Amino acid sequence: MPYDMSQFGKSRWVKTHPNGVYTHGSTEPVLSVLDVRGFELRDLFLIGLNDSCGTIVLPTESRAENAAAALEPAFATRVYLFGSRDGQDVWATDYTRRALDGTTLSAFITDLTLKDGRKVIKDGRWVR
Repeated sequence: MPYDMSQFGKSRWVKTHPNGVYTHGSTEPVLSVLDVRGFELRDLFLIGLNDSCGTIVLPTESRAENAAAALEPAFATRVYLFGSRDGQDVWATDYTRRALDGTTLSAFITDLTLKDGRKVIKDGRWVR
């Protein structure tokens, strides 16, 4: 029996949606992509760190793999065992938005200039 995702919905910061969907943070862009790509929106906990990255926690490995497939190629993804709760495995899919050229952009630091004046990140990309 898969893990009961309602355990993630006990925080006042988590929003509850129909079909066992729980969200926290910036989630609308990813929910839209998943829905348009045919991924069934049920039994998941979506943590959106910002519009460009986050984590989807799912009760089975196959659902995590399917979420990753639905997000590709617009997002770079990584599926992994999130942990074990109450003796049951919980899986996750991390995602980071890709630019049109296929590179992943920094979701947190968009521009960084060192004290010596050298620019090392511009528009989310490392400058060489």
